[in-house]
Amino acid sequence: MAYQDRLVAMDLAGDELGFPGELFVEHFKKVRDAGLRITVHAGEAAGSQSIWQAINHLGAERIGHGVNAITDPALLHYLAEHKIGIESCLTSNLQTSAVSDLSKHPVHTFLAQDIRVCLNTDDPAVQGIELRHEYGKAVRDAGLTVAHVRRCQENALEMAFMSVEQRSRLRAAVS
Repeated sequence: MAYQDRLVAMDLAGDELGFPGELFVEHFKKVRDAGLRITVHAGEAAGSQSIWQAINHLGAERIGHGVNAITDPALLHYLAEHKIGIESCLTSNLQTSAVSDLSKHPVHTFLAQDIRVCLNTDDPAVQGIELRHEYGKAVRDAGLTVAHVRRCQENALEMAFMSVEQRSRLRAAVS
């Protein structure tokens, strides 16, 4: 692989019902053994067990979507306690019917329970959107306040797979 020395993380995304994380346990063991960080899209089409599986068997440090974590109080507590982030994708969650109304999106609960949640686009090429669009939707349709949005931005920085030094430089650049 031409860029192998530049890899930082691996993501598992796609049809979590048709191709559940359990099919990739050995692959992600190799990823962890190589020292790479892990994100797994889970809990959008499947329930909270998909998120538990992503954490316990694949080693996920971030969860893409995670909408169905809302159904499992123990999982919500675990996510907060272990600082496992959720990449919340509002437009995608509407398009897949994971949520029916953004005003009821679990992003509010995630923030209230001190879970590291950020706003994400999921797949801009498929949705035809950019991050600015998601922030607008978060305020306009999901009812997030400016303080909520700021917190999501801070969470995104904390969740980023970068060194402490890189994070500090980025903070200094925007201060």
